[in-house]
Amino acid sequence: MARRQLTRQLVRAACGGGSSSPSQQLRSFALHEHHFGNISSSKHLSATPSDFHSHLCQKIRHAQERVILASLYIGVGSGSELGEMSTSKDHHYCKEDEFLQSLYFAASNKEIKQMQIILDANRAMRKVSFTNKRNAGQSHDSNQGSSLSTNSADAVLSTLKPFLERIEGDNHSKNSNNGLFLFPVNDQRLCTILPSPLDEVAGVFHIKAYLVDDELILSGANLSEEYFSNRLDRYMLFTDGGGGLVDFYADLCDTLCSYAIKYDGQPPLLSTQSFDSTRKQHLESSLARLFVDETQTILPGACSHSDALDPVAYAIPTFQMPNSILGRPFQFQSDNDASRDLLLAAVESDQDMSVRLSSAYLNLTPRLRSVLTMFGNKRGGGAPYVLTAGAMSHGFAPKKQTKSKQNNVGIVDKIKSSIPEAFLTLVKEASQSIIACGGKVLLYERQGWTFHAKGVWITANDTNTSRQELINDPTSVVSTIIGSGNYGARSEDLDVESNCVIVFNEQSKGEPIQQSVANDWNNMCEHSTVTEDLDFRDDVNNLTNIVVQFMKKFL
Repeated sequence: MARRQLTRQLVRAACGGGSSSPSQQLRSFALHEHHFGNISSSKHLSATPSDFHSHLCQKIRHAQERVILASLYIGVGSGSELGEMSTSKDHHYCKEDEFLQSLYFAASNKEIKQMQIILDANRAMRKVSFTNKRNAGQSHDSNQGSSLSTNSADAVLSTLKPFLERIEGDNHSKNSNNGLFLFPVNDQRLCTILPSPLDEVAGVFHIKAYLVDDELILSGANLSEEYFSNRLDRYMLFTDGGGGLVDFYADLCDTLCSYAIKYDGQPPLLSTQSFDSTRKQHLESSLARLFVDETQTILPGACSHSDALDPVAYAIPTFQMPNSILGRPFQFQSDNDASRDLLLAAVESDQDMSVRLSSAYLNLTPRLRSVLTMFGNKRGGGAPYVLTAGAMSHGFAPKKQTKSKQNNVGIVDKIKSSIPEAFLTLVKEASQSIIACGGKVLLYERQGWTFHAKGVWITANDTNTSRQELINDPTSVVSTIIGSGNYGARSEDLDVESNCVIVFNEQSKGEPIQQSVANDWNNMCEHSTVTEDLDFRDDVNNLTNIVVQFMKKFL
């Protein structure tokens, strides 16, 4: 009975039921066992980037009705011809090629009724250089090819061509949100000052939702080579419509596409200021209708007489968007508020609760840091555990340059070279309060891998062992958060994000999804070192100090 009450408290908190405006409570979805899928090649391990790539490519290639993708960007591939994959040794395919080929195959399927892709406008238009090796066999040097450049938008648009040509004469399909859409987020005034890729600090469209037919993958991973190979992330697969959650994210993408710019191959005007107030009001009202639960049902699908049909979990999708887009905060519980209220409800419960948080870029905001430290200060509670990238796996290491470039280093290159040390300095500062309350910081270090996983794990009455950072009892997991947010300043103030809060029901004990969620955390710990005293340099140079202050606001 205590667990059922805890479930109710956590769902109510995440939905905003305790807010001053209960009429703006977020919608929740009841999930049963068949609504959770598994994309891992092993039932006992978390999914790998390769599993993610293989599953998504297969599903897209065999799609029957719709393909809807929301991401920061999609990799451009190697410039190989779209169509049937060649077995010639002269062809050099990468995983991005396979993904683009899958999109092209889906676009060529006459049964497909909807293909909708939404990317960040600024990132999708960034030029990417690559070497086309299709004709390498004709060259004297097989390692050489023609040097070309393209961008994510053009690469993706070419895969959709068969589909777009087919619906050209269908007025209904033509007028719907089919095709490629670019969502403008950042302040173009700042982008004119900062060169690429530093201009991303001005804000990006950061949602990662991958929907094929009645399946949905929520993740923090983008759709490019490293995220398909060796950049660690998390993935949660919802199947059989996910109790309505799959259609919800389809509606969210459709709503955002109504505001975004439909890309036709011509460079778009990217400024968010170009949209009139009527269009912004329409976006705001559409989002409110989508997210707000007018029925005020705290536990949808719960049975009052029998536990046999109770859901194993409840899902509460959340949303975050910079105030600059609408000109004011939107009028329902934001992702930041939902995450914080969930943690507050956990720490204020009468059970022994522990929290674990993972972030690719550890830059805890003061509001989040304060509630995390409450777990360490609570009698009977578990100290917070925070996991982030270490020096080997943060992904900020500057690329090797030629000797000519080394002799001609500009200010941008100097800033880039300062980022690794600035990042570790930021980790040290953000961790001090965690360590002070008895918590621990874990640094992910794995040769040949970078770290991009993020999320929250809340456990109740977990058994203690010599490795307290691990989730020793999977049935102790009462909630997790999966999605795109990094729990930093940029996610909170500048990016468009969507996470999903999952609260497990009392009847979910022993379900495979709980084991999978626990494995996500434990497998990351296997390549992490618990660090109670972050002994980083204090005597950083002036430029690094400037970069640190900048990253505090924009990372």
